[in-house]
Amino acid sequence: MRRKIATTTALALALSAFAAAPSPPVNPAPSPLGALATAQAAVTKSLSSGAGGGNVSGAGDRLGQLLSGWAVPVLIVLGGCLLVGSLAQRNVGGSVGIVVIVLIGLVFLLSPSSIESTAKAVAGIVF
Repeated sequence: MRRKIATTTALALALSAFAAAPSPPVNPAPSPLGALATAQAAVTKSLSSGAGGGNVSGAGDRLGQLLSGWAVPVLIVLGGCLLVGSLAQRNVGGSVGIVVIVLIGLVFLLSPSSIESTAKAVAGIVF
């Protein structure tokens, strides 16, 4: 019981330290005309650069790369936290399950081409 109280108190102090940190200064709102000019300049630059401005043909691939960029660290951290909690309870079965699920998730995120080729091979054998 004392350990829970000490842990809760330490967590509450850490969170209150973050909450008591000074807030960033508030910038005055820009004028609507300045924002409009900035938006028009951005659109003109995007359309005039030959780098695919206004082209949405690879949007799914780009979104996948963006999501895998932050999903991998999030999955590792979340799996690590769950693993520590499971090991603290001495739950070996749960720990193994967490490791397996995180590894499968990482394979899907880090090398989707290998998943695709494996699925095609299995489909070729079955069908």
